[in-house]
Amino acid sequence: IPTGALALSNAKHAVIVGDSKQLPNVITDEDQKIADTIFKSFELPQGYNFAENSFLSSLCKIIPDVPRTLLREHYRCHPKIINFCNQKFYNGNLVIMTKDCGESNVLSVIKTSIGNHSREHMNQRQIDILTTEVLPKIESAPSSIGIIAPYNNQVNEIKTQLPDNGITAATVHKFQGREKDTIIMITVDDKISDFTDDPYLLNVAISRAKKRLILITSGNEQADVQNIRDLVDYIEYQNCSVTDSALYSVFDYLYSQYTQARQDYLKKHKRVSAYDSENLMYALITEVLSESERNDLDVICHQPLNMIIRNPHLLSDEECRYAMNSSTHLDFLIFNKISKKPLLAIEVDGYSFHKFGTRQAERDRMKNSILDKYGIPYIRFATNGSNERELLKQKLDSIS
Repeated sequence: IPTGALALSNAKHAVIVGDSKQLPNVITDEDQKIADTIFKSFELPQGYNFAENSFLSSLCKIIPDVPRTLLREHYRCHPKIINFCNQKFYNGNLVIMTKDCGESNVLSVIKTSIGNHSREHMNQRQIDILTTEVLPKIESAPSSIGIIAPYNNQVNEIKTQLPDNGITAATVHKFQGREKDTIIMITVDDKISDFTDDPYLLNVAISRAKKRLILITSGNEQADVQNIRDLVDYIEYQNCSVTDSALYSVFDYLYSQYTQARQDYLKKHKRVSAYDSENLMYALITEVLSESERNDLDVICHQPLNMIIRNPHLLSDEECRYAMNSSTHLDFLIFNKISKKPLLAIEVDGYSFHKFGTRQAERDRMKNSILDKYGIPYIRFATNGSNERELLKQKLDSIS
């Protein structure tokens, strides 16, 4: 508003162009406090409140009879994409100028398995779906693909895990004003929040897609009245793809939705730990070893590291103290029953305890370094990950 006001002070005529159905301006907490102080101290119309209004909305409130024109013609998105926004947010007032040529898979939805996959505004399961079930099936150039998420934590994790190949990942706010042929929209939340379901945010996210929109969302039961639910229903009504992801995790049993199933599953397997996460992994390891028909392999739980590293000459002083400590152990060790040779160390990492920046994460890094120095293969399974059975099989095949 201040910048716009300065521009108006030098103009005889002005045309203000904007979209009141898209994201409003974003202000800092400091600016919000300044605005609150000003409007508490002086009797000013709320139309001047720069914390609550864009320049466009401010003018419309201050000069309610200002001439207005709706730029109705829409030239960006495929008709099936923009028609949702048209009906939901613009009351059908847009004139869609793009053509529907019968393209397949213009709209699609993939739902996660039921569970509490989101952690601190980051959803690893939805990233796994992105990397294993969505991106491999898109044949267009990476530079034509955009990934949109509502939270910075999710965007940052996507950037960390994706190769730097030209795919753009950003929050909705940073994507405003941009476009891509294919937009992959990730909702992150297990229970869709008001923030993620915000109509302005959704309108911007959806209308960034020119040719294809893919929604990755939670398979959990959601509220009846919800914008994202309306989008899923719309996509289903258009006879487009709405599917459940094939990605699962043995650790899904830890979620409250699977309490009875977890109890039934663990009754069939030996308990080796006080932690159900480790009991679930032990059951999976024994199943995989049985299926592999490798009678020469076995697994032990909580193997002390100092029983494997007898000669610590390769280690630093800090690593030596850690490795020789009697409480330092491998969660699981697959070994050859005949030669007793260790073949694969397996670690189970609870997200909160092992996340980046924790003391345990530092210990994990040190343990990895020790195993590397002594040529012992290892694999880590985070409890918010997925596809452990296949990953374990692949790892065993690579070292056997």
